[in-house]
Amino acid sequence: MTRPWGLLLLTLLAASPARAATHVIAVGNNLGLEDEPALRYAERDAQDMADVLRRLGRTEPENATVLLGEGPDDLRRILLGTNVRLRASPSREQGDVLIVYYSGHADAAGLHLGKSVLPYAELEALVAGSPAKVRLLIIDSCRSGGITQIKGAKPSPPFAIRLDQRLEAEGMAIITSSSGTEDSQESEALRASFFTHHLLTGLRGAADLDADGRVTLNEAYGYAYRATLRSTGRTARLQHPTYSYDLKGKGDFTLTFPSEAGATLGELQISAAGSYLVLEGGESGAAAAELTVEGEPVHMLLSPGRYLVRRRSDTSYREYQLKLYAGQKVELEGLDYDEVTYARLLRKGGGTREVLHAVTVTGGVGRSPADGYGLNALASVGYGIDFPWLTFGLELRMGLSRATSDTISGQQRELALRLRGERFLDLEFASVGLGLLVEGNYLHQSFETAGEAPSRNTLAFGFGGLVAIERPIVDALSLRLEGGIVTYVLPAATVASGAAVSSGTDTPLTWWVGMGGRWSL
Repeated sequence: MTRPWGLLLLTLLAASPARAATHVIAVGNNLGLEDEPALRYAERDAQDMADVLRRLGRTEPENATVLLGEGPDDLRRILLGTNVRLRASPSREQGDVLIVYYSGHADAAGLHLGKSVLPYAELEALVAGSPAKVRLLIIDSCRSGGITQIKGAKPSPPFAIRLDQRLEAEGMAIITSSSGTEDSQESEALRASFFTHHLLTGLRGAADLDADGRVTLNEAYGYAYRATLRSTGRTARLQHPTYSYDLKGKGDFTLTFPSEAGATLGELQISAAGSYLVLEGGESGAAAAELTVEGEPVHMLLSPGRYLVRRRSDTSYREYQLKLYAGQKVELEGLDYDEVTYARLLRKGGGTREVLHAVTVTGGVGRSPADGYGLNALASVGYGIDFPWLTFGLELRMGLSRATSDTISGQQRELALRLRGERFLDLEFASVGLGLLVEGNYLHQSFETAGEAPSRNTLAFGFGGLVAIERPIVDALSLRLEGGIVTYVLPAATVASGAAVSSGTDTPLTWWVGMGGRWSL
């Protein structure tokens, strides 16, 4: 009985139709025409797209072709050869899929493959003429929307493809990273183009809004559209992805199947609303994903390894360190984290801000620049601006001190404008800064025995050094301790019988210590 049943099983398997095959052609070219600057990440984007579709898109290795740094003739040859294979494919009747991706230079007329141009009309004809049941063309380049304008498409928000109930999805769709008049932008921080990075993040699972384990064309485009607008909105040039489609059939076209790759990849789940940056290895690693969680939790597949995840708030970052194993699912909110202020992150070279602004308020005591006066009560309010290597501050400082003797008593008021520059070293529990300062100081001395000693006004110039310690307290507020020495240059006179008999310059050395707060804006 065993042998007949085995033969029957083999017969049924042989007669069963082959599963539809997905063919991928990923093209990247960092070079364009002679007057165009070289790109940095176009070829890497193409390689990443092919890798994701191989691992998550049911694409067999032999059906994925990566073309890097080649010209139009090579792309024509690959497209024509793939179409020949599709015509002879045993799974053709099951609905084979062709996905063509391009990253590189272009204009409203065509792709710039090195020094040569492939017109959009020819590219579209090669893809549209493929025997594949579904053809998808993705173009990440400047003014790539020119190809969709052939059919009158415009930059549009996420769309819903409405298909009838008679056939599986079939037809052609075109997605571009920008309109026909816009530049597509690369990100140094992401080490990729904005559009491709967000599209890949979505294909890894972040775009699976209904959590069914599949990422469809609707979901992928919608996710990439929103994320690209959000990212480029922080730059000088907003970028609008576009689409054009002619699809019919039943259901939505599925691009990736993240639920099928759980055994070889790790899954990161993020539930709390916020903006996140996922870095490979550590703070100097490449960005694996930049995403925003708004409603439902996001599930994303990542290669096994170490990751640093930063969650942005208005005043600080939360940093999560994690190690992801194959087949493991990690919930980010269940991990310990470190709170990192924007100032620290800026000095480490991370984050999205190039400068930071802050307000400081301090009070303290110090030595008066004039002899005969007691401790100087000090108060200051200032504005600071942080750069990655230096922090500059401008302060308005006020001081009050008194002098009392057997023959005279009075007080001295100071009003100073101080400019300081500091270099901070971030330690585990605090940041220590060393710096230099210069200031102009207006001193007004008044005496109770006014008839014998009239009020005097003096202008002084000071320079010196300072040390500061800052420790975050809560949100944007940090405790600041500071101190330093200042040498003043001010006029001096020798007085005899109420009259000045000689004049010169005095250079007193003073000190001060203070404590206050710093509020980051």
